[in-house]
Amino acid sequence: MKHDISKLMEEYGDSDFGFSTESEEEFQAVIAEKDETVEEYKDRLKQVEKIIMPFLTNLYKTKDQELIRWPNRGPILEKQIEKILLLTRD
Repeated sequence: MKHDISKLMEEYGDSDFGFSTESEEEFQAVIAEKDETVEEYKDRLKQVEKIIMPFLTNLYKTKDQELIRWPNRGPILEKQIEKILLLTRD
């Protein structure tokens, strides 16, 4: 039995399940924007890594020492915190 598509569209055509369509150009623009965003975040993560890893590797080098002497660390830590926040909250 062959069904009349026109009648089915009249009966069910208003039920769109909430989706819509867009042109190929619109779709490609979204993809390009996403790719730029992903690359931007990868770059930011690399910058954060360069800030944090020296600290962690130096701590690791002294893992066998019970005490660490680090006078005047406040300004040094504040500077690093600001660098990280500029990258993560921009």
